[in-house]
Amino acid sequence: MKNSNLPLFATVFVLLLIGVGGRIALHDYPNFETVMIATFLAAMLLPTSTALIVTISIMMISDIYLGYFGNSKIIIFTYTGFLILSIVTSKYKNKIQGKMNAGSVYKFTATGILFAAIYDTWTNFGVFWLSYNHSLENLALVYILGLPFMLYHLLSNIITFTLIAFPLYYILTSSTKDKNTNELGQNIDE
Repeated sequence: MKNSNLPLFATVFVLLLIGVGGRIALHDYPNFETVMIATFLAAMLLPTSTALIVTISIMMISDIYLGYFGNSKIIIFTYTGFLILSIVTSKYKNKIQGKMNAGSVYKFTATGILFAAIYDTWTNFGVFWLSYNHSLENLALVYILGLPFMLYHLLSNIITFTLIAFPLYYILTSSTKDKNTNELGQNIDE
């Protein structure tokens, strides 16, 4: 089954453009980014292996452009954080996708909230592991200090997953869904 109405190469290009372009354009606004929605859409629209390559490519290209590649010790946690999100999406994409309705908007928005929580929990652990003495007090301190960033990330994901990821997913999949339905919206493959 084809998930995107664009050819594979074009879908990959669009997602790379969204992820890399958005990360560079929004660089001055920490935790307001498009990498997460590009990672999510790649896992929803592409085979898992291709989605993982797109995710790593987004990070590497934008990190090279921004001068972070090779200069940050947290890079293993940021990259693996996005890979975790890609794998989770690939595993649950059948439960996330649906018709274009309020329930689907809720699923996409809830996914954005969950993703910010998973990603920030993982990368904050990375900050603790790499930069602090390993004690429960320091672990708690890192998570407390990270709360403002996590709240901002949650808010940005609510906006980006609702206003960018959801509409873009339906734009990229609309013709593939329409080919299997008649004028009344009934599935003609049944």
